[in-house]
Amino acid sequence: MDSPDPSIRRDISPLSEFLNVDQDGEGTCRVSIDPVHLSQNGTMHGGALFTMFDTAMGSAAAGHLAEGQMFVTMDIQIRYLKPIFGGVVEVRGTVLNPGRRIVQTEARATNAGRTVASATGSFVILDRERPTPS
Repeated sequence: MDSPDPSIRRDISPLSEFLNVDQDGEGTCRVSIDPVHLSQNGTMHGGALFTMFDTAMGSAAAGHLAEGQMFVTMDIQIRYLKPIFGGVVEVRGTVLNPGRRIVQTEARATNAGRTVASATGSFVILDRERPTPS
């Protein structure tokens, strides 16, 4: 089995990097809106905001993993409340319930001091499979 590529950072997803999302690794991320984030309407694309929610809540959930564990997103429900036309968007995720196999989270997105969207999400904890020696 090939060894992992050391140039790939595991704490930041390539999609978050593409979208220029700054993150603290503990549940908060932010982005300054530019054309890559916009829909054809000139507002922030829902998929870009979804990525921020997944990143923020996933970062919050990651703090509840034990050695040898990983997690995957099980579901996310978002309520888009107001359109975002520009400025900085910040998403803060927190853990509601750190279960043994499912971590439940919530997050809020703000822009110009107002809540523009909210979300809840669940992340399934899995044991990492250890590679078998060849």
